[in-house]
Amino acid sequence: MGEAKFDPRTIYRFDEAKKTFYIDIDLDFYRELYSAWDFSPQRNRDLDGELLDYLMACCDEIPARYPVVIAVNLPARVYDENREKRATQGFRNFFTYRIRREENQYRNYFSKVIKYLVIGAVLLISASLLENFFSGLAYSELLVEGLIIGAWVSIWEVFSVLFFKLSDHRKKVAVLRRLQVADTVYRYRQVPEHDNPNPDEADLLV
Repeated sequence: MGEAKFDPRTIYRFDEAKKTFYIDIDLDFYRELYSAWDFSPQRNRDLDGELLDYLMACCDEIPARYPVVIAVNLPARVYDENREKRATQGFRNFFTYRIRREENQYRNYFSKVIKYLVIGAVLLISASLLENFFSGLAYSELLVEGLIIGAWVSIWEVFSVLFFKLSDHRKKVAVLRRLQVADTVYRYRQVPEHDNPNPDEADLLV
């Protein structure tokens, strides 16, 4: 018997009425949403790298036909309406920025394709000319073989970009777009008072 098909409902909360999956994030402070090295205003900060990887991995597991909601779970004592609003806007701004950056990378891929095609064509033409008109020169056969190998390497790079890198890139952009339009909700849990609040939380006032 084959392995049972993976059901994301066994891992993620699912709202049957809305047909929506929830990606839960458990934190102690709002600051944990962001990169530890980014101290720009909250709504413009980069998300924590591990958090981004987690969100994208979750989207890979949840079928694309279902919308997702990012559910941020925090202690009740850190509740702050303004920080919450800025965090929600920060999610949208970050994913918009990442999509724009990936679209620029998409254009760079096509530039590489053109570059590799030109290099491959030049090398093949050079090999043909060398073989037809300079066959009597010393080491001409070795040079021809080297040019042909170089041409095939360039052509392989074209196929690699078109059939592998671009495919992975399109999938990544699709996930980012899915997260960009995802709603963000907050839930606050009751926990014992903490004597030592996160000192970095203060920089979210900007």
